[in-house]
Amino acid sequence: MSDLIQHAAQRILAQLADNLPDLSHACVLVPNFHAARRLEQALAMHGRLPFLIPPRITTFPAWAATVPISAPLLPDSHRAALLYQALKASGRFDSADLWGVCDELLRLFDELTLHAVHLPDSLTAFTEQLRAAYQARRGRGLDFEARLIHELWYALADDARGAQDAAARYALQLAALAETAARPLFVVGLPGYSPLEQACLDRYAQRQALVYLTPDTHSAVLDVLEAAWPADPHALPIKQRAQALRNTQPISPLSGRLACFGAVSLEQEAQACATQVRLWLAEGKQRITVIVQDRLSARRARALLERAQILVADETGWTLATTAASTILMRWLEALTGGFRFEDVLDLLKSPYLLADQDASSRRQAAWQLESALRRHGPATGLNGLKTRVRSLAEHSAALNALEHLQQAATVLPQRTELTLADWLARLANSLNALGAYDRLLRDAAGQQVLALLARREQELLPDNGRFQLAEFRRWLAGELERAVFVDTSIDSPVVFTHLAATRLRDFDAALILGADAAHLPGNTSASVFFNQRVRWELGLPTQDDSVQQSQYDLIQLIANVAQIRVLWRARQDGEHNPISPWFERLQTLHQLAWHDDLADTCLAELLPHAQVIAPAPAPLPVPTGVPRPALDTTQVPSRISVSAYNSLLDCPYQYFARQVLRLNALDEISSELAKADYGQLVHAILHRFHQMHPVATGTAAEVLTSDLRELTEEAFAPVLADDYFAHAWQHRWTAQIPHYVAWQLAREQEGWRWQAGEIDATRTFDLDNGEHITLYGRLDRVDSLQMSRAVLDYKTGNTAGLKDKAKNPGEDAQLSAYALLLGDDVGQAAFIALDGKQKIETVPLDAEPDAAADATGVRLIAMFGQLHSRAPLPAQGADKVCAWCEMRGLCRKDYWPETQS
Repeated sequence: MSDLIQHAAQRILAQLADNLPDLSHACVLVPNFHAARRLEQALAMHGRLPFLIPPRITTFPAWAATVPISAPLLPDSHRAALLYQALKASGRFDSADLWGVCDELLRLFDELTLHAVHLPDSLTAFTEQLRAAYQARRGRGLDFEARLIHELWYALADDARGAQDAAARYALQLAALAETAARPLFVVGLPGYSPLEQACLDRYAQRQALVYLTPDTHSAVLDVLEAAWPADPHALPIKQRAQALRNTQPISPLSGRLACFGAVSLEQEAQACATQVRLWLAEGKQRITVIVQDRLSARRARALLERAQILVADETGWTLATTAASTILMRWLEALTGGFRFEDVLDLLKSPYLLADQDASSRRQAAWQLESALRRHGPATGLNGLKTRVRSLAEHSAALNALEHLQQAATVLPQRTELTLADWLARLANSLNALGAYDRLLRDAAGQQVLALLARREQELLPDNGRFQLAEFRRWLAGELERAVFVDTSIDSPVVFTHLAATRLRDFDAALILGADAAHLPGNTSASVFFNQRVRWELGLPTQDDSVQQSQYDLIQLIANVAQIRVLWRARQDGEHNPISPWFERLQTLHQLAWHDDLADTCLAELLPHAQVIAPAPAPLPVPTGVPRPALDTTQVPSRISVSAYNSLLDCPYQYFARQVLRLNALDEISSELAKADYGQLVHAILHRFHQMHPVATGTAAEVLTSDLRELTEEAFAPVLADDYFAHAWQHRWTAQIPHYVAWQLAREQEGWRWQAGEIDATRTFDLDNGEHITLYGRLDRVDSLQMSRAVLDYKTGNTAGLKDKAKNPGEDAQLSAYALLLGDDVGQAAFIALDGKQKIETVPLDAEPDAAADATGVRLIAMFGQLHSRAPLPAQGADKVCAWCEMRGLCRKDYWPETQS
């Protein structure tokens, strides 16, 4: 098939031969500026002159833009703001939907203008026009749609005050071009025209020479495609069309030209794309395009190509809202409107864009300090609450400085103020400066486009006086970023990712259609919420059928003009069959019937296993993991150990090694809800204050004791309830136990026990045989006395049955015996106090003599640390009940031990 660009160059040169070498008096319309460059090169090649002044080669919109219009332009952003205020005043839609409705209405109004659809002056006439188009009786829905569109169409025209929107200006410019036609015009390969454009060309042809240059309609390839996709709905059955093709073309023109490959997964589809592109590059092809129908597949294919050090010029781009530069803007506004939740603040502090005027270590330190404070003391709301949490740390300067930066920047964007969109944009820029983010965005390609968009919108919206709340501004900005596209123009590559429509009149050596399944090709164009397809057709607006026909035309031209075509799709998706595009399904069926070949690519699948990109010197596989058995140097053996760490050493020596020696303790989760451990700490504090108030409960009425304990409970829970509504459940749980606790305390005093002290920090140091020392330390919840005997009690809010198991096995759980060891001599009782029993408080004593258990614990502690100093190993015990809850399970790799060691 002949190249239309070459044919057009020859035709233009022949038509304007008398004016050579100066063709600047003529004009040529092409689909895109890629085609313009090709046409200039073709003119120079066929002209064979020392120099040539080419004609003006441009697109229809760019040509129209050369016509000056005196009326001011009404930007789409300003139109949307005017529409928003009108919709808001009407109260017809929820505020969260208003910007979306504005977008739909603006799109509809532009279509009405560009397709010369006149709205009657009378609402009644317009309603009747819609009723006839819908072929329905009048109803509330039809009346609502008619009234909404009619009122806003004319209201927007009134609010514009003489300014023109882009569509109306385009219409005037086209009319002016037709009226002032002053040069010959060539129209090369334009795929279609709107009614306004066609009217412009028709009137232009009355005044100047106008030549249409269109692609060939007959060739061997086009005949096959016409038989596969006939325009005539009454065409012969496909079997008869295939037989007619076979009679006229014994050899298929598509054999070796087009092939289809159905992948079994997303990964295989991306690998097939990357492999085919690499094969074409190895063959010397320099102009390769990938037609992106599925963005997900394209992202993975691009990653695989970049792994093979092949850069891609991606003309499809990606939504600006998905870039990190846009994300920081939206997170900042979400933090503002959300009252600075701790999650939002942490996200901000961890962003490389925030506080970019400070060094990286200070930013990391700020995030770490805030996170540490929240893990230690729980979450807080608002910047002041977060600052209070941070001040509890010994070292908090970095986090406090960062929070003050946020607070200063937040004052620029007041939440309870209504401002114009231009004012909000100016204040947003100022807040970004206060955050130290503006300069960082300027150094980022996407950031530059974000800031340019904001500056452009601010300038456009200066004339608008509408007032908006911060939440409304945030939703508007989210929509602007979602509609904008980021394209990295810095990459020049022989491999181009683009859209089907962007291939018009471009020269490619090979093309690959990626994601050519039925869901993506031709795909479903987004339907407007206003007017169904029949009504659009009746009014003269483009329909989905028009869009599908245009896509099919572009596909036909691509196949007809590119020598190598590969069609890729996922044949299996989510375990189910995923059909190829119906266009290619019909083409394969026709080809099979005519030439006994379904155009399937059988070679690509065989190449994929051998086309993997691997490291030049792959690292050897690790040896199978065994049970870890680290040993400590004497300098690594700690001189202090807590009771909980000692219990960890008994449970699993390797767990102790990972937690205490390597210091890999898992960080506590930051939760806005009260956790079981937090509940236990609150109850501990409440009981400590209660017993300080009532060292002896006997002699005080139970009602008074209960009242005092409830009052202390309310005081302790009050700050928690302010941040966590669900903490009411924990408060209710403890409040229900208060009468039972008072009864238990009175009964205990009847036995002779008296509260002596609580929350005691106790330590005890032991000498080792090698001259070293080991200090055991812990906090005793409560100590009671009975004459010369003492009791150490540990409050527990856990399961009573589990506590009884621990008390029965002091050799396995050493908590009570260790507490008895810390308390010293004359320990008559060591017990858990089960506070969560059903309608009772229960004492769970150690199932051994406390003094004897304490002595045994001390001897064992001395022996174990003596062995550690002698480099005794710390093996992973692997006991199931310990491993089930151990956060070090991934480190010891128990799940990957050989079975003989498990």
